Amino acid sequence: MFLKPLLQWLHVGSVVLLIGGFFFFRVVLIPIANRSPAPDTLISSALRRFSGIVWSTLLTVLISGLYNVITFFRTARSAAAESVDVDYSLYILVLAVKFFIVFLIYTLAIVLTFPYPVFAVFQKRPAPWLNIVIILGLIIIFLSAFLRRMA
Repeated sequence: MFLKPLLQWLHVGSVVLLIGGFFFFRVVLIPIANRSPAPDTLISSALRRFSGIVWSTLLTVLISGLYNVITFFRTARSAAAESVDVDYSLYILVLAVKFFIVFLIYTLAIVLTFPYPVFAVFQKRPAPWLNIVIILGLIIIFLSAFLRRMA
């Protein structure tokens, strides 16, 4: 009884924390760092510290999102068995677009926070990538609200 709302709360809260953290990083921290004598050091240090939050929220979003998808498909299968008029095609299409955008956010989050030499070029100049993550995150939040109204 409490599991579904709890996981929904964890899911939404983690997404807001993740996107809000990237927003803060881009809008507040980077402009302040660019005024400091060693901006690269400050930005890379902040990215390393922020990576723990990013990885925790990514894991929480993944687990709670899988639960939400499984719950949705169980409910949809039951509803489809009871009525022939049920059509989830638009819902599934929007959900697929949402999954693709989530994949892009996960990829960029890993590239920006994983301490691997190949990613250093992205981590030294994270601003354009953070802009993309923030825009994609806002699209995800919109699509989530849209899907919630459809369900």
